[in-house]
Amino acid sequence: MIDMIRAELFKLRKRSMTWILLIILATFFCLMFFATYGIISSPPDGMHGVAIDEIKASLQFPGVFNTIFSTAGTIGTLLMIILGASSIGNEYGWGSIRQVLTRRGIRYHFVISKLVSLIIVAFIGLLISVVIGSILALITSNLLGSVNWDSITASLIREQLANFGWTLFALLPYILMATFFAFLGRSAIAGIGGGLGFYFIESIAVSLLGQAGGWLSKIPDYLIGPNVTAIMPPSPFSQGMLPSAGTSLSTLHATLTLTVYCIVFLTASLYMFKKRDITA
Repeated sequence: MIDMIRAELFKLRKRSMTWILLIILATFFCLMFFATYGIISSPPDGMHGVAIDEIKASLQFPGVFNTIFSTAGTIGTLLMIILGASSIGNEYGWGSIRQVLTRRGIRYHFVISKLVSLIIVAFIGLLISVVIGSILALITSNLLGSVNWDSITASLIREQLANFGWTLFALLPYILMATFFAFLGRSAIAGIGGGLGFYFIESIAVSLLGQAGGWLSKIPDYLIGPNVTAIMPPSPFSQGMLPSAGTSLSTLHATLTLTVYCIVFLTASLYMFKKRDITA
């Protein structure tokens, strides 16, 4: 199993797609930070001073950490769906999946090694996001005034470590969902289309159901997006970008709901891959 995980990490590191997605991640962060700074520098007519102060605080320490994690959660979800689906789907397209299983023999080892390697990549990507975001925050903080180093305390660091963990956990259901669709359709296109399609359709559904009454308004409480939003730190960047149920969900509710989704997608992938004829 360990050897298979190492092999998967080697393949991900050698694929150009991984590095292209990393460049997209860095570009997205730069765009978000400097575009927002541009809004603060020349605020549009009608923008209230309170809103300007809130957005300004989101580009300076310590408020910028919420911006970093919410931004990483948004773009990270989309990128991990693409990477996860292509990691599985390309094995079918290249025909390498038959060679791997002939050599290794145990199918669930293949699935687990894929998922573990994707989680490790997500961890590294999130760590890179924090580094990029912190560097950009140093620039915007100096442009807006100066860096308040006194705000960086031990309690703040512990809080951000918790936010790091929650953000990584929030990516997990989408990674498992993308890999499930890739296994289901035996292709990267199926995984990417299914994962991204679910993400955007769910966002629209949440907005519509949030305006409904009765039991329909409760449906978003059990979808992935609103529960991800419940455990992610708030930020002006995330407004309108992540699905929102319009209700306040508890951390416990969100954790349990997302865990159920993870278990369902993982179990379905393992069962389907075990029963399928891969020689077809």
